[in-house]
Amino acid sequence: MTTVKNNGADPEIPEEPTHVIEIDDGEAQVEAEFDWTSLEANEAATQLIPETLARKYVAFPARVQEGKLLIVMANPKDYRALQSLEMRARMEVIPVASPADDIINAIDLHYSSSMPDAISTAVNSRYMAKTGEHEDVREIPLVVNTDDEDDNDSSPVIQAIDSLISQAVKARSTDIHIEPMEDRVRVRFRIDGYLQEVARLPLAAQGALISRLKIMSGMDIAERRKPQDGHFAVKVGASSIEIRSATSDTVHGEMAVLRILNKSLKLFSLDDLGMLQHSSEAMKKLLGAPYGIMLVSGPTGAGKTTTLYAALNEMDSNRTNIITIEDPVEYRFPGVNSIQINDKAGLTFPTSLRAVLRMDPDTVLVGEIRDAETARIAVQAALTGHLVMSSVHANDAVRAVSRMVDLGVEPFLLSSALLGVVSQRMVRLICDHCGTEKVPEGDEATAAIEMGFDSTKPMKQGEGCYFCSFTGYRGRTGLYEILVASEDFRQQILVETDNSKLLESAKQGGFRSMREDGLEKVKQGLTSPTEVMKSVYSL
Repeated sequence: MTTVKNNGADPEIPEEPTHVIEIDDGEAQVEAEFDWTSLEANEAATQLIPETLARKYVAFPARVQEGKLLIVMANPKDYRALQSLEMRARMEVIPVASPADDIINAIDLHYSSSMPDAISTAVNSRYMAKTGEHEDVREIPLVVNTDDEDDNDSSPVIQAIDSLISQAVKARSTDIHIEPMEDRVRVRFRIDGYLQEVARLPLAAQGALISRLKIMSGMDIAERRKPQDGHFAVKVGASSIEIRSATSDTVHGEMAVLRILNKSLKLFSLDDLGMLQHSSEAMKKLLGAPYGIMLVSGPTGAGKTTTLYAALNEMDSNRTNIITIEDPVEYRFPGVNSIQINDKAGLTFPTSLRAVLRMDPDTVLVGEIRDAETARIAVQAALTGHLVMSSVHANDAVRAVSRMVDLGVEPFLLSSALLGVVSQRMVRLICDHCGTEKVPEGDEATAAIEMGFDSTKPMKQGEGCYFCSFTGYRGRTGLYEILVASEDFRQQILVETDNSKLLESAKQGGFRSMREDGLEKVKQGLTSPTEVMKSVYSL
C-alpha cells in the first residue's frame, strides 16, 4: 500500500502571542452566531491559518477587519484553540459560533490543495513504470502534500491525481472528467448533476495523467486506441472511496472519466429520498408484497440504483435471503449476498439469475434489465413466489410497462407479475444558506408561468453563495411518480399496451405524475420552477 506523506504539520508557533484574547471568568468573549450569507472571498484571512490547523480546531478564518481576524468556530470557548490560532495568525482573534457541519463545508470550499506548478513537466514512462504496480488501496490525505521531498510520491502527476481526487470528494462530486482539448487539458467535476470546470492543465501533461490513472486502475498502459475500464480504491482522510475509471481515445488524445463511490456515506433510507407522503406510502405498499416484480425507471443518472438500495435498506436481511445481481456492485450491505457480473467468465445477468433462483431467495435485486432473456426470467421468478426488484430504461412509469412488452415479455405474464413502477428524476435543491423569497425574473419567471404560478408573487430562490459555488443550489432530491398496479390496470395491460390508455387507467387508480410531484416541491420551496421544467416538463 502506497501512502502519501503529509508533511503539512502545524506550522511553528511563536513563543509569545502578539495579542492576548480577553477572558471573562475563564471564557472567551464570543459574538453572535455567524451569518454565512455575508461570507465573501478573503484570501488574506485564509492565508493566515493553514488548512491543517483549521481542520484540527474546526475553525474557519472568515475575514480580517480592523486589524482583527474573525474566526468561525464550532466551540468558540475553547481557549487553547483560540490561543493557538491567534499565535499562528499573529493578530487578535474574534471567535464567532456556528455549527460544525457548516464550518467543515466552508473549509472544504475555500481551502484548495492546489496542483503543483511542476505538472507542466511531462513525466516519462520509465518513472511511471518504477511506481506503477497496481495498488489495492491508496491513502490520500485531505490536505495533499506538495513538497517534492519524497522519492516515490513527489511526482507532479501523482500529486495532481491525488489533488484531483481529494478536491472532488470535498466538493461532493460524483464524476471527474479529464478531457484533452486542442490547446489544454480540461478537468471538470460533476456536482449535483452538472459539470463544472475546475482546472486547465498543460496539454503536455495529458499522457502522463492518463498513464498514471491506467496504472492505478489495472489497465493496459500500452493500449491507447481501445476503450478500457478499471477500478481502484483510495482513502481520502477518513473516507473510503472506490473509483471506477474508463478511458477512450479522442481526436486530441485519450480522455478519462472517474466515477466516485463514497462508501463511507450513510446509505439512504426511504425517508431520505425526498418522497412526498403519498409517494412514500405507495412505495412501502409495493415493498410489503410477498412476491411480484417492482421496476424503477428513468434515464442514466436519475438515481435508480439509490432508490433500489434504499428499498433494500428497509428489508430484514436476518429473516430473509436477499441476493443482488449487479454490474458493478456499488455498495456492500451487511447480510445481503451480492453477485458481480463478469461477462468474460460467462457470468451474465441471465445466467446469474437462473443460478440465484436455485438458492432459495426471498428477494432478488437485478441491477438492470437490459435484454429479453433477463426480462423473461425476472418475470418468471416473480410469478414463482419471489420479490424481484430491477431498473429499466424508460422515460416514465407507463412507458416502463411498454418497454417490458417490447423486450418480449408476454402481456398476460407481465399483468400477473407486475406490482408497480417507480419513475424518477433528480433536481437540485435551493441552497439553505442563500435561499430567499423574491419575485422571479427572466427564465425563472417564464418557468413559473408555464407551471401555473403567479410570477408577480415572491418565490424561494437561491441568491448564490460560496456554499453553493454561486449557483443558488446545493444538494439534490428526487421527483417521483409511483404506479401501483391495480386490478383495472392489469386488465388494461391484457387488452392493450397503448401508453395513453395505460396512463388513463393509472390515473383512475390515483396515479400522480412527476410533474405534480415537482409542482408540490416548488410550492414547498425545495426547488425552483426552472429545475422542474428542465427535468420533467419536456416529457
